[in-house]
Amino acid sequence: MDNKTYDLAIIGGGVAGMTAAIYAARSGLSTIIIEKGGFGGQAALTAKIENYPSYKEIDGFQLAYDIKAQVDALGVESLSAEVTSLSKDGDIFKTATNGGDIESKTVIIANGVRRRELGIEGEETYRGRGVSWCAVCDGGFFRKKKTAVIGAGNSALGDAIYLADLCEEVYLIFRRERPTATESYLKQLEKYDNIKLMPRHIPLEIKGETLVNALKVKNIDTGDETDIEVNGVFEAIGLIPDNDLFGSLAELDDNGYFITDNEMRTKTPGLFAAGDTRQKSLRQIVTACSDGAQAATSAHDYLKLGK
Repeated sequence: MDNKTYDLAIIGGGVAGMTAAIYAARSGLSTIIIEKGGFGGQAALTAKIENYPSYKEIDGFQLAYDIKAQVDALGVESLSAEVTSLSKDGDIFKTATNGGDIESKTVIIANGVRRRELGIEGEETYRGRGVSWCAVCDGGFFRKKKTAVIGAGNSALGDAIYLADLCEEVYLIFRRERPTATESYLKQLEKYDNIKLMPRHIPLEIKGETLVNALKVKNIDTGDETDIEVNGVFEAIGLIPDNDLFGSLAELDDNGYFITDNEMRTKTPGLFAAGDTRQKSLRQIVTACSDGAQAATSAHDYLKLGK
């Protein structure tokens, strides 16, 4: 990278980060957004979004694409790279990445969360060979085959419903008596005869040869263990933050989420956090947008008004 010092560097190209970029650009801040994967974050991996204002229904990838197009149209620079460290020297932040170093007067961390893993035998062996964390990304590989989804929340049921339109059979495996998803997902679930619920079960081992061919599960009431014939295992057991890299500059709660005030400010002046990565009670696309807008406004006020 050149020696340019940006007004704002945004770490993370999900909905929160891209919304922050829109607000920052419109307020006249020179801005760069850094994303190590695909822009859009978790939203881009969601098959169907039904609770975003103005859309009765929209594909998550399309929504993410549209937001990114708006970001690009405003002249925001983008860097596809992974952040390796963040430090502050005086009034300047240095964001080191595997694509070069970025200097900026303020930083918004909007790096989202990552998918939680099961940690069972076979998970690592068959990663990418039948084990997946994204039904929208990989579901097409299992057309007319049998799959299993692990989880009981909205993401798990959304994955199961998406796969049911592609697969011969989908097993939904969860340890509770019933799914914890919202009523709208439960009603959709009733429409599919090929989704087989397996409550009070936990996965023990993912089996296969070259590719996955079975999942061993255990009934936690009886202790009985069973091998289910499946070609794919989709994990949807929650999300966790990945913020240890920034722990010296921002305070983290016991679960690893950033602690901010209502203006998205961290303990370090000029450093803000937005979206799923911070401590909050509701993690939705609409709240990510709100966080991003507020973080960019706070960055502007810090630079221009000394707040």
